[in-house]
Amino acid sequence: MIRFIDSVILAHTKLRTHKVRTGLTLGVAGILFGLILAVILVVQGAFDSVARFDKEGLADRSVVNISKWNNTWYSPYEHASDEDFVAEVKEVHAAYVAKKTAAAKKFNIPYDPTREDPLPIERDKETGKEKVSEDDIGSPIVSEVVTRRTEAAYKPINITEVLAPYSSARVLPGNGVVGMTENGEMLQMIDGKEEALIPEKDRKPKRQDDRNQVSVTVLNDAITDPFMVTQDFDYSKGEIPGVVSYHYAEKLLGLEALSAKSSNAEKLERLREVRSRVNEVTASFCYRNAVSQQRLSEALSQQKDAEKNKNNKDWTAPSVQYQLPTDDSCGFVEVVKDTRTTAEKRQDDTYTSYLKEIEEYPGEPVQYKIVMRAVGLSGDMMIGEGSQFSAAQLVSGLLGSWLGYDDNWAIPVGMLARVPENLRPAELFPDASVDQSQENIGNGRFQIDSYMVEFTDKDEARDLFGRHKDAHIDDIGVVPFGSAALMVDDIKQWFGIGLFWALAVVGGVAFIILAGLIGRMVSDGRRESAVFRAIGARRIDIGRIYSMYTLLLAVRVVLFAAVLAFVVALAVDLWLSADATTAARLAYAAVDTTKEFHFIGVWTWYVPIILGAIIVVSLLASIIPILLGARRSPITDMRNDT
Repeated sequence: MIRFIDSVILAHTKLRTHKVRTGLTLGVAGILFGLILAVILVVQGAFDSVARFDKEGLADRSVVNISKWNNTWYSPYEHASDEDFVAEVKEVHAAYVAKKTAAAKKFNIPYDPTREDPLPIERDKETGKEKVSEDDIGSPIVSEVVTRRTEAAYKPINITEVLAPYSSARVLPGNGVVGMTENGEMLQMIDGKEEALIPEKDRKPKRQDDRNQVSVTVLNDAITDPFMVTQDFDYSKGEIPGVVSYHYAEKLLGLEALSAKSSNAEKLERLREVRSRVNEVTASFCYRNAVSQQRLSEALSQQKDAEKNKNNKDWTAPSVQYQLPTDDSCGFVEVVKDTRTTAEKRQDDTYTSYLKEIEEYPGEPVQYKIVMRAVGLSGDMMIGEGSQFSAAQLVSGLLGSWLGYDDNWAIPVGMLARVPENLRPAELFPDASVDQSQENIGNGRFQIDSYMVEFTDKDEARDLFGRHKDAHIDDIGVVPFGSAALMVDDIKQWFGIGLFWALAVVGGVAFIILAGLIGRMVSDGRRESAVFRAIGARRIDIGRIYSMYTLLLAVRVVLFAAVLAFVVALAVDLWLSADATTAARLAYAAVDTTKEFHFIGVWTWYVPIILGAIIVVSLLASIIPILLGARRSPITDMRNDT
């Protein structure tokens, strides 16, 4: 019988005797497991860092946008010969002509329906049936019928039905788009001036990072509150409060964009400066309806013609002349000279009354100057510079919290409600007391249904996203809003799956290597084992020696893998953490600029699993060689060895 301590000594002796073989096995197995462990430490460090920044913005919340576009357009091309469609077109045309005929008679306006409004129906030469004429397929009459049928076919979202399986879902009301109406447009004023009124020679070249469109949205306070920097706001000025992205705020403050070579200290100092000056961030917008836009275009055209013909004595000025407003006013285009005769004025007034009678009067010019002032700051997705991959780009691409992908003003609906109604044009801004969750704000709706929904259970949000990721199936689109939290959770799950398969592959390779080593060790020690058996050692004693050898080898692999993994993770952290920390703070526009992003994390249950896997794989690899060696006859081994 061999004592336990003797088994340990003998096993240790074998390790020292076969240094090359042991070292090679230790190196291969240790590197394989060490690299897996290093990846775990690095990724866990990144996950831990994400958790540290989770309290910024919407990073720890699951908010999704559920929307449905009206793509049920009724095609007149496909139904041009449909009898019901043709009959409806004829009915609408008859009513339209009758209305215009009566109005023309009332105001003594010449009207010939066969010339001005011909029936958009023709007879097919081959079939002899009536159909909508191809030349008139886009006429107002046909368009009206198409609109009716399109709206009749559309089925809006039943949000209650969509969210029925999810108990943690809560609809956040009061969200929508501002400044997008059926017959008007709200554009940002460049340096406080209306772009159309800035001479071409005086227009500044656009910065490389300028985006094509500035959007203005109204969002529920539950979404905007995490981004608020100040609550100090003077509502009596008529300014509209909003949250802007870091990148956009930097531009509006007139700060030159930092170069790609700027140090992390310079970038963080810029972030602190922007946060401290948020209440200085303003932007002016000019809204003009179609009539106001047309009048402004006419005034600009008159100005160009007058300049072009200032020396032309034969040039005749228009009978109605307009004066351009100042470029910073978004003002009314006034008539400064009217040389029409009394009869001409009466004729124009009569025609205006006629247009009103047939409901085709475009209305009066409407224009508003809107001044937005920042009260909050969100992250910006466009942080990484250049095309070369970097830790900063990875962090800013996956992390952060934002309220818009473009230069966006996000207006808190609660603060909007406190702006006096006479300073908040009804054409552009909603009545904040009305639930706007189901439709976009403004008279024109480019998106029929849109809901912001928050989940307290991320698994439910992920399930909803999975059900509707193919929007063409039911026309309902679901996208995460405000952060990539759901994406990060998915990455964690995929990391777990990938780690399982990597561990299986590495474990299999290590199993083969260790089994070969131990098998060779048992084979080389046949005479030694036979001698021990001859002096009274049992099979279990021999098995214990090789088991201890395997365990001691496994412990060395564990130590080597742990040290290697820590060194690699520490090197990665020292290499990338500074850039990643800066990128994370900028991506979140972080309030707390002391938070750091590190790529090393030890406290994870993956670590003991990997270390335990090394021991388990080693012991499993030793079972077959030890059992085969223990079953051999010591007499045969001694005779064959002589």
